[in-house]
Amino acid sequence: MNAQQLMERLFALAGQRIEDTVDTCKAGDPAKEVQKVALCCIASPSILRQAHAWGADLLITHEPTYHDNFDRLHADDLVATEKRRLVEATGMTIYRYHDHAHAALPDVIAMGELEELGWDKEEFDGQLLLTLHQPRPVRELAREIGERLGIAQVRLAGHPETTVKTAVLGFGARNMLELMNQQEADLYISGELCEWNACEYIRDAAELGHRKALLVLGHISSEKAGMKYAQKLVQRIAPGIETRYFDNPDVFTYIE
Repeated sequence: MNAQQLMERLFALAGQRIEDTVDTCKAGDPAKEVQKVALCCIASPSILRQAHAWGADLLITHEPTYHDNFDRLHADDLVATEKRRLVEATGMTIYRYHDHAHAALPDVIAMGELEELGWDKEEFDGQLLLTLHQPRPVRELAREIGERLGIAQVRLAGHPETTVKTAVLGFGARNMLELMNQQEADLYISGELCEWNACEYIRDAAELGHRKALLVLGHISSEKAGMKYAQKLVQRIAPGIETRYFDNPDVFTYIE
């Protein structure tokens, strides 16, 4: 099986083929025969080197490689140009798996996060809304998320004593203010957001007496377990191919 054939099978799990998509081949030869598939959330230089050393023919990444949603490369961008040289030196074929992962029902990334959190038995609508079988304090959920996802700092905004029965899952980068206005919930969980609108909105809500809270996890930290889950999907559609997930550490260093 070549890289393009494998990716088409993976895309097909969404139940639809998205035409205007970022899920394209970013490097290498789509017709390359594949024996080893590496997966990651974002293809940093360290991930590229690790996957290459392991012998990956194909690297599947969730996020862009060149700091642009469509991986457009600018000639005067020294960092991106140097990274492209590294990519080319590995000889790996690189594909992005983003739009089709989120278009699936249930959302592939969300399911990976819920499985990692041990929440996969809770009631989930497949895309956005999680309903807990038993209401829980937001502080308890925040600690649990930090421990299970390996997040050094989970940030909490809004009412600190919120009891959570329903939560909106805004993993990755989402317009959280829009989600707050579209979907009523006790808790909103975000990867990356705009602080001046979404965070201030939830602070205003708390100061006006609404028991609502927001947890901010960090973009990669809120989605990388989804690519561990995607590894299982690749194993299912191509059982004869060896797979390995490469983990991205937190992009931030926290100063004591």
